[in-house]
Amino acid sequence: MISVPFPFSDTSTTKKGPALVITESDNNNIIICPITSKPGRDYEIKLEDQDFRVGKLNLSPCYIRPNIITTVDKSNVIRYVGKLKDDKLHQVISTIIEIIEKPSSPLPPASKAWERSKKPK
Repeated sequence: MISVPFPFSDTSTTKKGPALVITESDNNNIIICPITSKPGRDYEIKLEDQDFRVGKLNLSPCYIRPNIITTVDKSNVIRYVGKLKDDKLHQVISTIIEIIEKPSSPLPPASKAWERSKKPK
């Protein structure tokens, strides 16, 4: 677990926060899931002090957001927070797999503009 700056949805500002490292790539990138103190989100996984093998968060409980996966450069890591126990990490990975395997919603019908643009002129 690490602390990194996260962009807000408008991407003009960031906020420092904890994140779970899912994997590290060869090109200095880290794939992460954010952690929040606010409950009530889809797919959240509760995280408490006893879920850590090493370290802990400043606030407990917190919630891992496995449905929000992002990549950050290793140079953005502010500090290392700790390591989760294997069973909690497996729970996160299983939830990510569940999300990926979930059938997607059907796409809305194509717009008339799209259909017109495909007709030969």
